[in-house]
Amino acid sequence: MEAIKKFNEAVLGNPEMLEEIKALGNDVEKIVAYANAKGYKFTVADLEKQNEGNSELSEEQLDEVVGGLSCVITGVVAAAFVL
Repeated sequence: MEAIKKFNEAVLGNPEMLEEIKALGNDVEKIVAYANAKGYKFTVADLEKQNEGNSELSEEQLDEVVGGLSCVITGVVAAAFVL
């Protein structure tokens, strides 16, 4: 879903949003509510549908996470990962 992709891109490009997501922890519903409040309209069900059968991070997602903080939405988990 395009809204999920755009939300991830926005978070990765905005340190303030990234910190706000980090403060939400791993609560998927809170992260989705935050995204919706920022104008990115999608649901937890949309995340599940988009990522059916995709339980691993892609090479591109791994590159985004390595060495920093990244908002990654994969499977039914939306989380800020710190490596």
